Amino acid sequence: MILALAFLLAVAEPAMTDGEVWNEGVSFYRDGDATNALKMLRPLLLSKTHGARAAEVVAKLEYEKGNLEEAANAAQIALRAAPEDAKANRNFTRATDRLPAVREEEHLKSVLKAAEGKDPGSMLLAATKDCRALMTESGAYRTNRAERAVALADALSKRAERLSDSWIPVRELIAQSVTNEEQAATISAQIDAARKKAKEAAKCLSDLDAEAYPLLSDVEHDFTRFAKLTVMPPAAMDEDLAAQSNAWLDVEVFNGRSWQQDALDYTRAFRAKFPAWARAYEQQAQSDTNKPPFTAEDQAKISGLATELEKLQMECVEKSLPPSQEDALRIINEIRELMPKDKGGGGQQQQQKNDQQQKNDQNQQQSQEQQQNQEQQGDQDKDEPDEGEQQDTENQEVEAVLKKAQERSDEHEAEKKARMRKAPLPPNERDW
Repeated sequence: MILALAFLLAVAEPAMTDGEVWNEGVSFYRDGDATNALKMLRPLLLSKTHGARAAEVVAKLEYEKGNLEEAANAAQIALRAAPEDAKANRNFTRATDRLPAVREEEHLKSVLKAAEGKDPGSMLLAATKDCRALMTESGAYRTNRAERAVALADALSKRAERLSDSWIPVRELIAQSVTNEEQAATISAQIDAARKKAKEAAKCLSDLDAEAYPLLSDVEHDFTRFAKLTVMPPAAMDEDLAAQSNAWLDVEVFNGRSWQQDALDYTRAFRAKFPAWARAYEQQAQSDTNKPPFTAEDQAKISGLATELEKLQMECVEKSLPPSQEDALRIINEIRELMPKDKGGGGQQQQQKNDQQQKNDQNQQQSQEQQQNQEQQGDQDKDEPDEGEQQDTENQEVEAVLKKAQERSDEHEAEKKARMRKAPLPPNERDW
């Protein structure tokens, strides 16, 4: 009976008023107990009588703990209650000054974590295809009804934001792996500029601004340029096949570039990287039984075919009546057949996947309307050859730095795997 009465009294006990909660929270604050002070004062932020004062204290405590988001939210509540108050304005400014940098830092960490173990070259190739799709879609979304156009613009803007994130792992790879600080700084600046353009394109898409398309055009050029410099030999041949097929089918040029020139660029990228890639593959195959052998004869044959392919594609680019482009396709397919494939048909499945992607790309290009802005091709300065030479020099420097960065990254991974092999097995896994 006594226990039941005590329970009823406890249930009937009135809740604390806002003033009482405020007083208790302030007591904790004066005693230096930030945890309990925040616990008491946070619920008061929406109080009509004590919300502004509680927000001021909460903002101070959260700022001291380094929780800038919570500090800014509380400081904003205090400022709304007294917009002209100088102290409230100072507190809000102090809480929000570092917030963009902190948000960017957290965003970079999340993007890098998601990109762990992924090849930057493959990520850039994927981003290039996404950017081309965005260019195609951005040319027509504004013709929809207003509510539909707004929804499409928001979706396209988010995709452009993700495109800008594709540059982050590439920039990080250079920062961590390249010892030549001057070259690394130059390339990092180029990547920062490319990322900025992608973010500007995202904003223009969100605002239904027609300037989004020209920006996306520049972004696509940036992605394509760096993708060609970072692509590994197997992927280079896949892209070579797609571009050469488009050239043979006379598919409309995309973003002012010749498909035949693209094919030649990927062949040159393949030839530049193939010797080092083949040596690295041989070393991996020695310790990994799942990797099929890659004989010296096959490597020599591939090198000879690649040399022949480059010569043929150069003629196709330079001559108004090019030689048979089918021969180039035949050589590309022959090289792809000689490249090592995973056991169990994995290589064949990947090839089929790439072939399907190639067909999808071709269909996409064939159905594309006249959307490309080619005004820049019309009027060319007399100094254009010098600019082209300068661009070639920059590309060579970028390629050298990216190659060195990739080599350092590969060396780090090889050392890590070696340490793992040497590490003793745990007791529960030992074969006694």
